[in-house]
Amino acid sequence: MLLLLLPCREAHAGAWTQPGDDWQVISNVIYSNADRAFDARSAGDRKVTFSRVLVQNSVDYGWNDDLTLMARVETAKAHFRNDGTPPVDALNNAVEAGARWRLINDEDYGVLSLQGTLRTAGAFNFAISANSLVSGRSAGLRLLYGTSFVWRGMNGFADIQGGHTFLSRPRPNETPFDLTAGLWIDGKTMAMIQSFNLVGEGGGSGHAYPYFRSHKIELSAVRVLSRRYWLQAGAFFSPAGQNALVEQGLCLSLWAHF
Repeated sequence: MLLLLLPCREAHAGAWTQPGDDWQVISNVIYSNADRAFDARSAGDRKVTFSRVLVQNSVDYGWNDDLTLMARVETAKAHFRNDGTPPVDALNNAVEAGARWRLINDEDYGVLSLQGTLRTAGAFNFAISANSLVSGRSAGLRLLYGTSFVWRGMNGFADIQGGHTFLSRPRPNETPFDLTAGLWIDGKTMAMIQSFNLVGEGGGSGHAYPYFRSHKIELSAVRVLSRRYWLQAGAFFSPAGQNALVEQGLCLSLWAHF
């Protein structure tokens, strides 16, 4: 039985690191569902039943201006059923830790950073799982580039991320590529659009782990509540994919800065 479970992701600081001795805490609640899946020909007409609630808590700490330490815990409660098969219900947890190192910080050319993470998780906290009981580990490397701009008198930013994730067998390795753009409408409200893309190599264990692609678009708004607290609310959908869910969902995040 093939399960493809690709969650919405929270917006971190992207390529930018935290200032030295500063903290950022992000708490997310994400709900997603799907009644169809993309097949091997990228046709989104395979019937499935899927729903999931994902709760994430992330902490970023600025060790100094160039190095940010990160940690995250998350819990997923999921329900999945392929057409004609018994349903699967699962409650899984995950723990992740890593660091982001700023390589370049130039006022004209932007910020370039390198990020590394280690993660252990239950089956429903991975992008793909053919067994709802199998946990595993992963290690990821990402190169991140960010730049600021001004458009029609409004401040904005763009962030590009690409890398590779090495997963414990039998899962195949994955290649993520993410794009984010944000624009401050006024001093307290930012509009943001994000594109999350993930490609799985396939071939992890027989036919249970085929090649897959997932593409998601998320639209959200960020509101500054106070000097320390921001609120983000958004929605996402899957316009294309291969051996992946035709997924849509809602995200709510509270950002705290100390």
